[in-house]
Amino acid sequence: MNRLLLVLVLFVPSISAQQPPSSVPEDHRPPLFLRETWRDPEVQERKVGQSDLVNPELLLTLYGPPAIDVRIVKHTVPKDDPSYIWSGSSPHPWVLTLKHKTSDVDLSGPVARIRWRTKQAGFNLLRPVVKLADGRFFVGDYAEAYTGDWRETEFSVAGVRWRALDGANAVTARRESGWAAGVDLGRVSEVGFTDLMPGSGGGPGGGSRVDWIEIYGNPVPR
Repeated sequence: MNRLLLVLVLFVPSISAQQPPSSVPEDHRPPLFLRETWRDPEVQERKVGQSDLVNPELLLTLYGPPAIDVRIVKHTVPKDDPSYIWSGSSPHPWVLTLKHKTSDVDLSGPVARIRWRTKQAGFNLLRPVVKLADGRFFVGDYAEAYTGDWRETEFSVAGVRWRALDGANAVTARRESGWAAGVDLGRVSEVGFTDLMPGSGGGPGGGSRVDWIEIYGNPVPR
């Protein structure tokens, strides 16, 4: 009996070692590709720029008409209010994107995801934006609506439907109507957000606020 137990003990690990790698997507979640939280501005608010990024590996780009006015804001009240991106002063629709200096990102897998902390006012709906390595722009149907306080949310990129985006005007593209078919997210060069609307001021006005954003996907060296 003791010899039989010894044989079983020696045999079981050899079986485990021969098991194939897991094919379950959740067992291969992609890493954090980028995170941005924004530096505290030296004044209460002003137009956002490259110097406001905390992550030195990222590049910031604003798209839309020349007069867009997307701002970096930091208030003293409430006491725990963070520094954040705010679109309430922009007279035109806008898009803000982040680009890693050396890598694109693969967001094509079933478990690639985006996390952010946001706060919307009015009817402005914050949506994800991707710019592919071939230059095409898309805006997603996932949207964050009005909330009275900051809210952290996470969503799967695989569940998003996309429409072509006109980056010059920060609106959905007229040349391509309907949902974009077969959008290959295997090589995304820029990721960002927009609400496709001008702002209408602070307080009861309409605008979008973004405290931080995280992108989870596999890096693709450029």
